[in-house]
Amino acid sequence: MFLPVVMASPVVYAFPDGLQIGIGASVLSGMNVFMGYKYMDTESWLGKFGARFDFADTAALKSAIDSAIDHMMSDGVDVGDGVKIDDGKLDTSHYALLVDFYPFDSGWRLTGGIMWGNLELDSAIKGEIAEIPSERFYFYINGDHYYYNGNRFRGNAAIDWNFYGPYLGTGFDIGLICGFRFFVDIGAVVTNRPAYLSLDIPHEQLYIYDTDTATWSPVTVPKLDSDVATAERDANHKLSDLRVYPIVKLGVSYLF
Repeated sequence: MFLPVVMASPVVYAFPDGLQIGIGASVLSGMNVFMGYKYMDTESWLGKFGARFDFADTAALKSAIDSAIDHMMSDGVDVGDGVKIDDGKLDTSHYALLVDFYPFDSGWRLTGGIMWGNLELDSAIKGEIAEIPSERFYFYINGDHYYYNGNRFRGNAAIDWNFYGPYLGTGFDIGLICGFRFFVDIGAVVTNRPAYLSLDIPHEQLYIYDTDTATWSPVTVPKLDSDVATAERDANHKLSDLRVYPIVKLGVSYLF
């Protein structure tokens, strides 16, 4: 007796048409990855829309980004009184839920959504009087006159920005080959959370001028802290006007 043999057809799993993934980079975002879906039915109004989940972090590109910042600040950024800012270190990340709208039959799109993340920038503040090691280094904080007993000044400044808000932008996709595309995103997050600046000024070997007695004396920690706090408050008041976090990204995506 012969029994019939039934051959089962292999099950083939395929990604749904319209699924898209991409990888890119930018200075303020670091390495960027997104996954989303674009409606492929061009005869329907849904064909003009797409959606993405977007993530970025500087961890993967931290060495390259920090090296670029060090190169740009190789001579320091002069902030007055012989004081310069250099040795910047940047850490940033963001998450976003985005909706793309393609008004025409082209790769140009308008993008809106929600984005949240954090930016941390640490910089050294320093000054030095070259070739005069015994000279005093003078500077002002909050109108008070200070000097270090030597020719060198060092401190730190840090900016911390936790941003959250609507994202508005534009961009385009350029088809390359076999579903691969080159993409560009340009936009900004409008946030009600401003950046915050903090300063660290060492008090060792630091002297302050007393206008009442016209003499110099070692600074007290409370007095220095008070001047630094006032300087921070003034700087953060100015930073409070900055409510737009820019985003510029470019990379390569694949559309299934």
